[in-house]
Amino acid sequence: MKNKKILAFDIGGTKIASGIVEFKKNSYQIFDYQKNVTPKNKDGVIQKLIELIVYYQKDNNYSGIGIGIAGQINYKKDIINYIPNIKGFENVNLKKIIKKTIGENIEIDNDVKCFALAENRFGKFRGYINAVYLTIGTGVGGVIEVDNKLYRGEDNIAGEFGHMVIVENGKKCGCGNKGCWEQYASGKAIEKLYFELYKQKKKAIDIAKDSAKGVQKDQKVIKKSASYLAAGLVSIINTINPEIIVIGGSVVKQKEILDLARKDAFKKALIPARKTKIVRSDLGDEAMLVGAALL
Repeated sequence: MKNKKILAFDIGGTKIASGIVEFKKNSYQIFDYQKNVTPKNKDGVIQKLIELIVYYQKDNNYSGIGIGIAGQINYKKDIINYIPNIKGFENVNLKKIIKKTIGENIEIDNDVKCFALAENRFGKFRGYINAVYLTIGTGVGGVIEVDNKLYRGEDNIAGEFGHMVIVENGKKCGCGNKGCWEQYASGKAIEKLYFELYKQKKKAIDIAKDSAKGVQKDQKVIKKSASYLAAGLVSIINTINPEIIVIGGSVVKQKEILDLARKDAFKKALIPARKTKIVRSDLGDEAMLVGAALL
């Protein structure tokens, strides 16, 4: 990988991050980083991707394209089965579409699997044999690593913890079910809870910041959201029994919510598993892009 350059994309429900990732001996650098708003449908996303690839082609010499995307992907067949937060992505071969239009070497996988690849390769928490990786932002995604190997499951959807049902007949989720974890612990969920309580719109990051400053209204929302976050963590700890859970994404950028959730989870986890490490991502927002490049 030394001195190899890859064009990488991280496609989430609200933003498309992109940049040139250059790998060095034991490190990496990201050049020409961009962040764009994610279009609301498949055609808009494909058009934006092609525009960005054409832009990067002008001044960069890279050897391939890696794409991490927030959805359920059949890795063997290169088919995107479904993306809850972007309309139109049902059984779409995005790799084939882009290769036909642009004609470049491309690899695509679920964005959280990219996150896990990067953390495992470059993060300070690498080296664990049994681990779970979570990203909590617009939605909630996860990855399971067993005996130092990525566990994909039969259909490459192992680790979709965001769609564990934690509230019977609860809020409707983009996947079609009700009561999914991501409807209570994600950034969108925090914003919805704030609106339900106070009939005002406020960004999750601002709610977290004001909660840390001692604003009572925001603290109430964060404490409730942390309890939901803990509920999912307990289920993961008790069923997977990992050594460590590494969490990235916008929701845990502020320390308070993770501290509250960790404390609550350890109270409810099975006693032998209360030693599980629950930590914030070391690489932060860069992890998705780096992992996409590693593909």
